Amino acid sequence: MKWNLVYAFALTAIILMVCNREITCSDDEDELVDYLLTNYSYYVRPVLEYNQTVFVYYHIKLSRLLKLDERNQILTTAVWLEQRWNDAFLTWDPKEHNNLTHVHIHSSKIWIPDTVLYETADVDKEPGTGVLMTNAVVNYTGGVFWAAPAIFTSSCPLDITYFPFDEQECPMTFGPWTYTGDLVQMKQVYETGDYSMMSPSGQWQLLSMPVEEHLLYYTCCPNPFSDITFTIYLRRKALFYLFNLLAPAFFMSFVSLIGFYMPSDSAEKVGLNITVMLSLIFSLLLGATLLPPTSDTVSMLGNYFAAVIVLMAFETAISVFVLNIHHHDPEGDPPKWLYWLLLEKVGPCLLTSLRKDKTDDEEGGKGDGAGDQDDSDLSIMSDLNSEALGNSLVKQLEIEEESVVLTNGMSGGNVMSNVASDAAIGNSILRIGNCLSRLAFKAKRDDGLSQTQQDWVNIGIVIERILLIAFCIVIITTLVMTLLRMVFHF
Repeated sequence: MKWNLVYAFALTAIILMVCNREITCSDDEDELVDYLLTNYSYYVRPVLEYNQTVFVYYHIKLSRLLKLDERNQILTTAVWLEQRWNDAFLTWDPKEHNNLTHVHIHSSKIWIPDTVLYETADVDKEPGTGVLMTNAVVNYTGGVFWAAPAIFTSSCPLDITYFPFDEQECPMTFGPWTYTGDLVQMKQVYETGDYSMMSPSGQWQLLSMPVEEHLLYYTCCPNPFSDITFTIYLRRKALFYLFNLLAPAFFMSFVSLIGFYMPSDSAEKVGLNITVMLSLIFSLLLGATLLPPTSDTVSMLGNYFAAVIVLMAFETAISVFVLNIHHHDPEGDPPKWLYWLLLEKVGPCLLTSLRKDKTDDEEGGKGDGAGDQDDSDLSIMSDLNSEALGNSLVKQLEIEEESVVLTNGMSGGNVMSNVASDAAIGNSILRIGNCLSRLAFKAKRDDGLSQTQQDWVNIGIVIERILLIAFCIVIITTLVMTLLRMVFHF
């Protein structure tokens, strides 16, 4: 029991000593802050002489790429700012203040450089208000370290020439708003900004972030102005655009070639070309909504779409021309030079399967001879007497004269004489021969027209095959050159 009381008193004494030390430290820090801020003005540069320069060491740690508004060309970033400078009015002797070597003072109570972002696009705020006013750490030698998070909205001019394989360059220039370079000068801490802790972005890849300090003279003022520039180099991640924009456009441009394989008798030949052309125009408009409305440059993808749309319009016009050839009114044979060039030379070289007439040459020759023989026979038949022709036919058919009767409508059934019967049969045979002659002549003429029309159809087939090869070469060349220029930037 006695030892328990001793332990209790000892523990109480230790706690009181610790609390007293903390209270003493807090009092010392409070007294030190009061000592430093007494007669201190944060409106005056912290130098003992006016001609002295305050050097501000400026550094940025990029935390996150919040947004890159491509339509308005505005970049929004979240950063951690680190600024260091020396304040000649914030010094003390640690021995006189319980060996305190540093103290925390709110940044609103001491002088801070009025550094602003020159490319700011946040018109709703005053310059410099995007920085959170946190505490600054003051060293007994007068060194001030101020670290604060900030969100900056800056303008970023975009070059969309190689979209979606483009790389963008977004400068962020910081400098004093009112002080010239002989009063406040910006200094870089490292050769590059820190982006090791940056959260990954799903749309952009950060390549580098070099830092440069400048001391520039302007025509307005005799003294130079100091600034420091952090340049953010970004590369677009193109996977999203490959699947949703590029691949459909490339496939549709190749689908347009199917129109050359469609038969000319199909009514959808021109309709297919128009549908593909409208699809490409829609893809072009969709890509335009993702890009800034600028007239400085035109993307390679836009040039490709425009080229394919022009080719599709030309292909549609050519298809109408080929259809006109296919359904050509065969008033005359094709020109001999056109027949020789396309059907005898170019067609076999392109392995074009041409349509043939239903009758070959031998059958056509025999048909012509038979037709001539029929014409001669009919001419001979026309010279014969109708009576003799009828009598000859009756004898050849071995028909008895008594069986050949003809009823007279006027007399009501009188038997005609043998001569009249032979004449009537001869007249009927002549009329039948004349009808057969006219049918043979018409069939012969139709065969000639069919062969002429078939020649025009074959010419249209060869022209379509030539255009198919030409369009394949143009589209593939345009596609390869566009991809190479977009990927390798040449």
